[in-house]
Amino acid sequence: MIKILIFFFIITTLHASDTNLESKIFKNIIHAIVQKEHPTIYIHKKLNSLSNHPGGLNISSKCEDADLVILSTLKGLPQKCQGKLLFGSRYSHLKNSNVIGSFFWQKGRPNILFYKDRLKKNQIKLDNSFDKYIEK
Repeated sequence: MIKILIFFFIITTLHASDTNLESKIFKNIIHAIVQKEHPTIYIHKKLNSLSNHPGGLNISSKCEDADLVILSTLKGLPQKCQGKLLFGSRYSHLKNSNVIGSFFWQKGRPNILFYKDRLKKNQIKLDNSFDKYIEK
């Protein structure tokens, strides 16, 4: 019985630290894209890492008020979001040409990917620390 409790404690702790890490990475990306002290984001559907740990971000319930839309899915994206900057949370979101980049987990590791032409089209200049994540 003790072994089972220890196992669940370890799993819960690992999941919590992954969520915190994901939240920090998202915040760095958002601040780099929007370049505001307190950017306003709209989360399409639900993203626990930002919903539960929004520190330094303003989360809007209306897409039209947002500087950046974070996607957890492309399905059912409101029409009001169409002209906004879109950033994905899955690799598959990059298939949509309006998505400027994505942050996703692959084989247990975090991955960040931006497309240079999409950044240029939206007049976004990321600092040099993001150069290795920009695909030409």
